[in-house]
Amino acid sequence: MGSRKTHEGAERVYVAASKWIDCALRNDGSLFTPGKPTWSRDGLAELRDRYLERPNVGEGNFYEKLQAQLVGCSAEAYQLMAEALYVHFLYMTSMRGDTKKRQVELVLGWGAPLSSIHSDLAHGLSPGLGGTGQRFFSDRPYHVGFIIEFVDQWKNLEQDESNRLLDDPWAFKDFVSGIDSRAELLKEKPTAHRAQLQALIHLIFPDTFEGIVSVGDKEKIAKAPSYASYIIDLTDDTDQKIAQIRAGLERKLGQDFDFYNRGVRFEWDSAFRNWDEYIKHAKEYIDRGTLETDEIGYKKNIAQRLEAARDAVLNNAEEWAEMVKSGMSGNIVYPVQQAKFRDWLDSSSRDAHRALEALWTPVEINVASRIREFCKQFPNTEVSGPGTRMNITSQLLMGVDVEMYPPFKITALNNAYDRTGYGRPESRADEAALYIHALGFLDRFTDEARQRDVELRHRLDAQSVMWQIQGATSDDPFEEDDPEDVPEQDLAQLVEETYLTLEFLENIQTLLDDKKQVIFQGPPGTGKTYVAQALAEFLTESQHRVTLVQFHPSYAYEDFVRGFRPKQVNDQLVYELKDGPLLLAAERARSEPAAKHFLVIDEINRGNLAKVFGELYFLLEYREKSVKLQYMRDDEPDFDLPKNLYIIGTMNTADRSIALVDLALRRRFYFVEFHPDEEPVKGVLRRWLETNGKSDLMWVADVVERANQLLEEDRHAAIGPSYFMKPDLDETMVERIWKHSVLPYIEERRFGGEEVSGEFGLEKLRAETRSSGASAGSDRDGTNENDIAGDASD
Repeated sequence: MGSRKTHEGAERVYVAASKWIDCALRNDGSLFTPGKPTWSRDGLAELRDRYLERPNVGEGNFYEKLQAQLVGCSAEAYQLMAEALYVHFLYMTSMRGDTKKRQVELVLGWGAPLSSIHSDLAHGLSPGLGGTGQRFFSDRPYHVGFIIEFVDQWKNLEQDESNRLLDDPWAFKDFVSGIDSRAELLKEKPTAHRAQLQALIHLIFPDTFEGIVSVGDKEKIAKAPSYASYIIDLTDDTDQKIAQIRAGLERKLGQDFDFYNRGVRFEWDSAFRNWDEYIKHAKEYIDRGTLETDEIGYKKNIAQRLEAARDAVLNNAEEWAEMVKSGMSGNIVYPVQQAKFRDWLDSSSRDAHRALEALWTPVEINVASRIREFCKQFPNTEVSGPGTRMNITSQLLMGVDVEMYPPFKITALNNAYDRTGYGRPESRADEAALYIHALGFLDRFTDEARQRDVELRHRLDAQSVMWQIQGATSDDPFEEDDPEDVPEQDLAQLVEETYLTLEFLENIQTLLDDKKQVIFQGPPGTGKTYVAQALAEFLTESQHRVTLVQFHPSYAYEDFVRGFRPKQVNDQLVYELKDGPLLLAAERARSEPAAKHFLVIDEINRGNLAKVFGELYFLLEYREKSVKLQYMRDDEPDFDLPKNLYIIGTMNTADRSIALVDLALRRRFYFVEFHPDEEPVKGVLRRWLETNGKSDLMWVADVVERANQLLEEDRHAAIGPSYFMKPDLDETMVERIWKHSVLPYIEERRFGGEEVSGEFGLEKLRAETRSSGASAGSDRDGTNENDIAGDASD
């Protein structure tokens, strides 16, 4: 025999299902208005014509398309659709009861006068019986359509036959499994309704059929080698095999066991072992008691600010843009992308307002439709890459309901997918598909945790715990000193942002893991500082773990490490000992040993490095050692550089002060070349123009390459791509940049203004590239499609 779900509130669901059986299958009645003939042949015929036979293949979410399909229907047809939706919702636990109720009442409201459901029936929508996966969301049209199709064909049975089927579970299953999907809607995806079918047979016969909607899980149970001895009567029917397995297990485990109980599931689900290990680490973290302070508190604060911003947008308040910008946080969105989004708010406020209205609409529509409508109006030219764009969108969704819509970060999610065997989304998934897949994982995580007596109250809990345990291993879930214990970052997302190649970025990451110190060197305009900040922010996942300083000739040890600084106290000038950015960054790194921290030193070769670094020269080479710093008090312990503090320097090789960089420094850093005449920097401008819809300006890349060929005798004078990577770039701006930035730079290197302006004139170089046959589609630079972009899922 099967087993009813026994968790708190489950019985309410079975009572609601029993009421529906009586009104729809035994009679032609109604759930919402007893005595009214709602589930009748006439009502079903009208709904079949409007919904099943005329699928809406246009744009919009399920409810938008459904409303268009039902325009002009009778009030009875609207109510019948709302009741079918109610039945669809009964099993699922991955949606809150009040949300289910609102969506049912939304449909009811289209066909007034009845616009709400009785509190007893609303009570039956919560908590549901089990997890359903994202198919219950994405395939909802087919699930609801199957309920209508099933009852419509049921009404063709004689009364005696329908009574017989309601008394014989196996005959009933044969009937419902044999439903001919003759409706046009169901022909689109003939197997899309399978999970709804499993839910129906359990709701109608909970003591016969297992409360499992996954056909795959049922097949795993039926085929488990350890259960083979329980199957005495040979059969091809999976449910009959499971019934025999249950009978055998009940002799050992009692009647109330569930196949999803931890000990039982170990027997038939090999992937469950992955979940068991994963949730063990989740419990170890939760037991520390720091979840609220580590994660939940600051996320709810962000959500409160964004809720206020949402109200401002929907009410068209004058200060809406500033409220949106101040509501966002670098803890969620990488600061570089956050800055781009803010720039878009300022430069395209009307479009941004319209996009935010779509995302934050008070109308009850599903989250995928919100995301797609927002992203349709949020240009890829501002922020590219589905993973990056969804990162921004997810923070904004926190203003709708942070417990339902937590933050999204593809790197941490991919790590969790791989560790649990959940599976990554499809490689070409758009923003909405990535997020729906993530929500499905969080719901599964919550279900798996509950089965192991670990409570995750909502998706925000699940996302926060996932974030905290992403580096956990079987030996020590919170220690990350060993680089092998740290999950690999998915650098494909950064490819989309920097226009460099994945191989180039992976090489930098390898150098950082090895020596912990690198210097990016090359001519100006090659993106060294930008890439240094973007890479640091990406690898740390937070702008608060990145310290940026810029060296200059007057910069001293006392500025960088520690020294006495002037301070006015009671109108008198006094000196106090203050820590510089190096010591402050080191202290922050020590406070979070499981996280990477970065010190980015821009223009590192412009300072007197021997004087600025002082004792650090020794520590840069011997990280495991400690020394007494110049301004340390006698009672302070010796200082060492934390293992999780990384340093990235940038060096402008066109600066003649490069001679000041001595061999001692060179021995302590790896050096990475950023040169416009070498890949991947050589192809950056071409890739940027193509990605940002400026293919008509591809000639600019040809001109820059031609100019760099003429400058080949002085490689450090080469022209970098970032001069031209401007969102509003056009021919006029190119001319302005060339005249006022590029030519003065070349003149300074060549010491001959008149000759330079002739040899490097923009029109002259453009004519030369035309005559040489250069074209926007050429592959002269050796790039290929694989160099241009990473995996679309990132």
